[in-house]
Amino acid sequence: MRDFILLCFCTLLGVCASASAPSFDPSGYQHPDGAIPLHYRGDYIEPYFATKALLVAQESGLDVHDSVGRWIQWLLPRQDKHGSFGRYCRKPGQDWRLCSEADADDSMLALWLQLLYTNAPDSGIPNQWQDSVRRAHSGLEALRNGRLGVYHVSRQNHVALLMDNVEVYSALQSIADAQDRFGQTQEAEATHKKAESLNFHIQQVFWNKHAEWFRPSIQKSKPGFYPDVVAQVYPWLADMHIDSRLPQREEWMKWKNRFANDWLDKKFDPHPWGLVAVAAVKFGDSNSAACWLSRSEPLRFSPNWNVLEEAAFQVVEMKIAEGNKTSPLACSKVASGQ
Repeated sequence: MRDFILLCFCTLLGVCASASAPSFDPSGYQHPDGAIPLHYRGDYIEPYFATKALLVAQESGLDVHDSVGRWIQWLLPRQDKHGSFGRYCRKPGQDWRLCSEADADDSMLALWLQLLYTNAPDSGIPNQWQDSVRRAHSGLEALRNGRLGVYHVSRQNHVALLMDNVEVYSALQSIADAQDRFGQTQEAEATHKKAESLNFHIQQVFWNKHAEWFRPSIQKSKPGFYPDVVAQVYPWLADMHIDSRLPQREEWMKWKNRFANDWLDKKFDPHPWGLVAVAAVKFGDSNSAACWLSRSEPLRFSPNWNVLEEAAFQVVEMKIAEGNKTSPLACSKVASGQ
């Protein structure tokens, strides 16, 4: 019966993927009711991570329509009046309850809009999603700093972060593409302009010309692998055009030569940072991607592994050739700068 309902939902909204596309496997991460917890078989939900994981998998070519449909159905009624989504938890045998406010409204609102627009049919946003879209647009716009041209983390936290703003930029570009698909030409043009304006202001606010390095925040903080080093990867993942930088492939190689060993060895951060491996795949760096796979597989389902890492793992595993996955020389080649 559940499969029949999902088939109807898929057909109604037009989000069915090609049968030939490899599927994202949510086993252990998505409950029967559609909820996607942060950790394997967990009972704590941080909506940002679930939504980001689905988008990363979808953008990389994995079939996520089943998981997306069930996740949207679960999360849609839990949106608050400002458009935001809190964090949920439950005890065994009990229902989900709101246990904490959202951590990053700007990112989550943008990603939610991106998920709805990219999975809507060509006829446009379905009626049952339209109120949610309106609230999310309004909530996101309320976070924009008119003077700086970038977005604050939340209504309570007026800090602006590089990674969050890059995610907003990427979401705006995807929304504009969807509006084009809907035949909403004027709306698409306006959204593209908003994205390019944000790109300009991100460079104005966060780019340090002297250091040739993005600041991770408008606030000063003690440098660390996260967020400082990780943040540099986000504009590449979003295909942002940065006038003052080298071609992205060359920038990746510079980053790799400085930080790849620290990243792969988890020297300064216990988390695997699979999004960096997704960037490696994007730039054809199969050695780094294969090394990350081999180093990360033992960590799967551990406390430092979450649904976003799982999505990245499945993406990287799908993208790189079988011979590279099993190459015993991959890590040594990365260590030697290859």
